[in-house]
Amino acid sequence: MKLVENWIGSGLRSTTILVVLILGHYQINAQETAISADSLKLRQLEEVIISSVRASSDMPVTEFTMKRQEIKINYAGQEMAAILARTPSFTWYSDGGHFTGYSTMRLRGIDQTRINFTLNGVPLSEPEDQGAYFSNYPDFLNNVHSIQIQRGVGTSTNGTTSYAGSVNFESPSLLDSAGAELQLSYGSYNTCQISPQYRTGLLKNNTAFYVRYSQTQTDGFREHSGTQGHSLFFSGGYFGKKAIVKLTAFTGGSNSSQAYLATSETDLKTNYRTNYLRPDERDDFQQSLVMLQLSTTLSKHSFFQSSIYYNYLFGNYEVYSDPDMLNFALRSDFLGAMANYQYEKNNFQFNVGLHANEYRRDHFQRVRPDLTKNVYYNSGKKKEASAFTQLIYTLEKFSFFADIQARIVHFEYVPDASVQLQFNPITWNFLNPKIGVSYQMDAHRKLYASVGKTTREPTRNDMFAGYDNIDASNYDEVADFSKVKPESVIDVEAGMKFSFINLSLDANVYSMHFTNEIAAIGQLSYIGLPLRKNVPSSFRNGIELSLDAKLSKRLSINTQGNFSHNEITEYTSDFDNVTYKNVSPLLAPAAVVNQSVKYLVGSRVELAANVRYSDRSYLTNTNDANFMVAASLIANASVKIKLAKSHSLTLMANNLFDQKYYTAGYVANNELNYFSMATRNYYITLNLKF
Repeated sequence: MKLVENWIGSGLRSTTILVVLILGHYQINAQETAISADSLKLRQLEEVIISSVRASSDMPVTEFTMKRQEIKINYAGQEMAAILARTPSFTWYSDGGHFTGYSTMRLRGIDQTRINFTLNGVPLSEPEDQGAYFSNYPDFLNNVHSIQIQRGVGTSTNGTTSYAGSVNFESPSLLDSAGAELQLSYGSYNTCQISPQYRTGLLKNNTAFYVRYSQTQTDGFREHSGTQGHSLFFSGGYFGKKAIVKLTAFTGGSNSSQAYLATSETDLKTNYRTNYLRPDERDDFQQSLVMLQLSTTLSKHSFFQSSIYYNYLFGNYEVYSDPDMLNFALRSDFLGAMANYQYEKNNFQFNVGLHANEYRRDHFQRVRPDLTKNVYYNSGKKKEASAFTQLIYTLEKFSFFADIQARIVHFEYVPDASVQLQFNPITWNFLNPKIGVSYQMDAHRKLYASVGKTTREPTRNDMFAGYDNIDASNYDEVADFSKVKPESVIDVEAGMKFSFINLSLDANVYSMHFTNEIAAIGQLSYIGLPLRKNVPSSFRNGIELSLDAKLSKRLSINTQGNFSHNEITEYTSDFDNVTYKNVSPLLAPAAVVNQSVKYLVGSRVELAANVRYSDRSYLTNTNDANFMVAASLIANASVKIKLAKSHSLTLMANNLFDQKYYTAGYVANNELNYFSMATRNYYITLNLKF
């Protein structure tokens, strides 16, 4: 209970903020104007900010869009991966086995460094390792108005390449009604969250503001895998008749006990919650992002949008190497700008975009207790420039789509001052084309097909084979940055979308053929990062389904599914140097299904249940049946009670049947190692609106 007391004490600052905001609410309300007849135009102009990287209804793109209400149904402070896993083709696991802290996701069996993440079109993924770290700014999803997930190469976007797919987040609309909100939650493993929020609505001076503060902490499911975090999200804007200027910023931090090593099957039988890492092997990271965006109407048919952004990250993590405690630190600066022009008239749409950014990340290692002296200090510098053009032409019931993107990426390594060796920078040039057609059968039915190609550069970790520093000891092995080849995919998609009053169905087939895929090999580096290497040829073919059906006024069901056949044509194992033919890539289950049911009891009580099935998958690229993750079937349930004045109380129960299960792991010393997932657990959330 001491943890709860600390949490409540630390939440006093948040509560004070909330009280001030609520009092301010009544003063601001006197100035607030009712949304005028032009509000619809303002909302449309506000949406221009994200439209350049989102697929419209006319585009032949495999996508799934979650609105705010859909997000809120399932969200109670979980990590991003846990929520995205409720959509087709996502799998996930958590280092600590629970819903808070570090988690990892895969889309169509492809890891998250090949998924593009953006907020309002601004990249969230770090250019060097191409990963997005949502644990650095906890409770991010409480600040998201909608999410569009494009599976496959999709449309052109900003930042890291959309390879497995892209996830675009939209920040809260500033034109929503004024009000305050307080969210409190508590659950298993002393998991706590406090999150006050306030929005002004549109004021008389044509400005609007939104702010939310969140604080979270948990002991973690696995031993000493706890984390504490906080975040602050702010958005403000000026709404003119033909232009919107919008400032969006967030900052956050997390301090965690690490749990990135899986546990051997032998030790799991003795203690299912075993964590090999020591309690003092911790990490501490802070990250901040600010973006300034302008959207303006140039004419009746054309719009212009521009953005500048800056992303800062700093932190360190501990790795014990007997007898020393090594401290690895990172600091990065990420600055960029983009501009988009959109034109739409009659049956023609045209969109062109430009994007450029510059990035630097410093890596340094120290040894405790002396953190003033560096063992080494090196840097990676990366620059990118890209441009894309999209065309949509509608002819009666047909819409023809073309999209082409050009990217130039430059990477330069700056070694430690003590290393007197030559390192040549590397530049990649990519051309990523996509074409497609959609056929609108009638108001309720649409068919589409598309084909696209995209190529992406390797990450620093791929090029460095897991090393954090290059010196004379590994120079011959990794100093040639062209040794790891860029990977490319040709993606063919075809699908249908049916939408009726009580039924909607999205179904698609896909065939992704890869050249030089940078595939995971099932091993970790000495600092816990997954190792990968090129494989000449591989593919992923599958079917995806998304079904919503309202069976009655009270009963509705939702089904999300993926059924796939995934294969690496030829793979040579680093363990025994044996070449294997036609093997399944690791951690790519052939079937993943989410089945949800919701039932309304009267007007105030909502019952929901969800069952998730994940088929077995391999832990190596060798089709060795001895090294597998077993299939799992996990059931969850929730009860939401609507209280007076729009307040609500939600009770969630996860893993109802108390299963011991795994969704990821690896093989070490010829033994299975798994990340244990939480047994039965509970969370209760109180949501108050003012």
